[in-house]
Amino acid sequence: MTVIRTASDLGKAIRGARIQAGLSQAELARRAGLSRKFIGELESGKETAELGSALRVSEALGLTLRGPDLTPQAVLEDAADAVRGELSRGDADFALRIALDTFRSLESMAPSVLRKPRSTGDPRWDSLLAAGARIALRNSRAKPRWGSRLAEAWFPADDLGPVTDAYRRLTIRRTPKELADFNIFLNDKSLLSA
Repeated sequence: MTVIRTASDLGKAIRGARIQAGLSQAELARRAGLSRKFIGELESGKETAELGSALRVSEALGLTLRGPDLTPQAVLEDAADAVRGELSRGDADFALRIALDTFRSLESMAPSVLRKPRSTGDPRWDSLLAAGARIALRNSRAKPRWGSRLAEAWFPADDLGPVTDAYRRLTIRRTPKELADFNIFLNDKSLLSA
């Protein structure tokens, strides 16, 4: 795999891909909706080539530029934003699915530290994300210092429909310590599949 660090590296990669695809500069320019002159300048490594246009050329050639994988912090931030959006639409069920998927993702990423994400707009859900971060950091020395224990017990399942007393008792017994510490009760089987 070629590492692209300079405009010249990008130009060489684009030129090579164009030739391999059997395209002239004019044909590539037509496919990308740009001028042949731009293609020539891009291939020669012009430092001031417009990024958006260079990306259109890459797309026309079927080239993909990869960035680094998402960091655990980015996953947590995205989850907070997505939960906020679902709550604003009144979809607590999907918000819970997002949170649970996030916990599984974070746990598999084995982060060593997580910082407080943006608020979901609801203290219960903020605490749920904090508890999930603690679950993900079980094997780390760094424990999040953010998040607040809820004054009243919260069963997220209550937001999804009627819950029996038997189910509440089972949920209390099956709730991981990290969630119970926040006064949140969620069956540990929910953390395995959602």
